[in-house]
Amino acid sequence: MVYLKKNRLGERMNGKILKISSNDLYGNVDERQVVVFACFNHIKYMNKYVLFTFLGEYNKKKLYYGSVHVKDDSLVIFSVKNDVINYINTFINEYMQGRINTNEYQIMNISSINKVVLVSYSEMNFDKLSELDALSIKKEVPKEILQEKEKKPVFLYLVLIVLILLLVGITYFYINPEAFQVKYKSLECTQEKYNDDLMMEYVEKRTVTFDKKDKIDKIEVIDIYTFSDEEEYASFRDNEKQNEYFKVDGTFKYNDNSLELRIIYQDSSIIDSYDEIKGYFEKEGYDCIEGYYYE
Repeated sequence: MVYLKKNRLGERMNGKILKISSNDLYGNVDERQVVVFACFNHIKYMNKYVLFTFLGEYNKKKLYYGSVHVKDDSLVIFSVKNDVINYINTFINEYMQGRINTNEYQIMNISSINKVVLVSYSEMNFDKLSELDALSIKKEVPKEILQEKEKKPVFLYLVLIVLILLLVGITYFYINPEAFQVKYKSLECTQEKYNDDLMMEYVEKRTVTFDKKDKIDKIEVIDIYTFSDEEEYASFRDNEKQNEYFKVDGTFKYNDNSLELRIIYQDSSIIDSYDEIKGYFEKEGYDCIEGYYYE
């Protein structure tokens, strides 16, 4: 059994701070930075995984993980099933001790990676993020991050001055906006599926919004197909094959940069309560995240 010594592990600095290419349902840019601590290959099953968190959110003590696919200069991240958590925990323990079993795990070189695409991911509570950071991330901060930090205080001071002027000038007109907003529950459930006709995997995301009685108001579904090469993608798009393969009343959106097809449509359910629909989706193998929206 071969181990990677701690000093060699530390010298390599296996992590990197990356920008998010897109991570919401419509491909909008997220301005947060992702701290990737390590990407590694589980040699026995040839599965690749990633450990990460978000810059500036170490106080939340959340470590995120998932399966990872390298596409050009991007890491594309998907959530994983619970049955792989033992492999991931074993790697974390060895990594923290600086003794990686190289017969079991191979740390990936991500020096050429510049961004990350968050399709879906899993999380765990973890209170040693600073130690992971010390093992993985170089201490020099990228220039663009420094510039961003310099801009934010100026912007915040301007906002503060405007707010003070508004409070002094129109105090008796001031109303708390939250008094007019109602908080509703939402549920986002994700699952990797397989299309037999196209012979390719895709990600299905279901966003369920609820009314004030926690009854289902709307179910929006987005199926995300990521093509493996540009030729296959261009042929499917240019020949409008979506009309041949997908018989849904929805919207088809192509993204030439990520080679993605997103199919957006509405769904319904005979189940109408929050607890029942959440239990149903989780029983069917979906990974669900609870949230809120305001109106």
